[in-house]
Amino acid sequence: MLRVIICGYSGGVGKILRECVAKDSECELVAGVSRSLETGTCGGNVKLFKSFDDCDVEADAIIDFSHPDNLDSMLKYVLKTKTPVVIATTGFTAEQDAAIEDVSKEVPVLLSHNTSVGVNVLIELVKQAAKLLDFDIEIVEKHHNRKEDAPSGTSKMLISAIQEVLPDVKGVFGRSGRSCKRQPGDIGVSSVRGGNIVSDHDVLFCGDSEVVTLAHHAQSNAIFAEGAIFAAKKILDKENGLYDMKDIL
Repeated sequence: MLRVIICGYSGGVGKILRECVAKDSECELVAGVSRSLETGTCGGNVKLFKSFDDCDVEADAIIDFSHPDNLDSMLKYVLKTKTPVVIATTGFTAEQDAAIEDVSKEVPVLLSHNTSVGVNVLIELVKQAAKLLDFDIEIVEKHHNRKEDAPSGTSKMLISAIQEVLPDVKGVFGRSGRSCKRQPGDIGVSSVRGGNIVSDHDVLFCGDSEVVTLAHHAQSNAIFAEGAIFAAKKILDKENGLYDMKDIL
């Protein structure tokens, strides 16, 4: 059995993740961590904690769908216990990204701003299209009205993937004003926030007389939870290091 701790236990994806773990015959939820909890409470056989500073439960893997503010205490726990971790939280600073990379030198860490298997296939298709099409590239990402960070982590993943084959391109976020003429190598990213949109990403390859669109539209947060569980199972066999979803597909 894969013993799992969920960081972000009380969040929207955390609740779905709990259901997915419960349905998986190979997994057991042993603890939950969330800023909205009081340490010492209990959900059945699951011990609950406000912070990893108080967590005394051993596990085989941590799955994190929470908030960047939780990162420091979680990484301290990961280092102390050498517990592999899947980090699916978005909105980290450059300093936090560097801290994750440092920890990965001692513990297997999978960092992905989107754990959907379908999105990670989209990323590979986008790389292929970027190789073949000498077109302008634009990204439109749409999320619910509660999402705090913009642009989305998935948009950043898409730009990074394109830069692997077109190293001179750069992201341009939220154009505004009278001096916004497209420059060579720009990848414009437009962020939409509204209603209850789960997660939509359209990548447009715009030529002189045609447009090719590659798209992924999430219909449920379950795809992220299921992908994260898949990732947690896979990184158990990995050596120390920093991984992403393409490393386990």
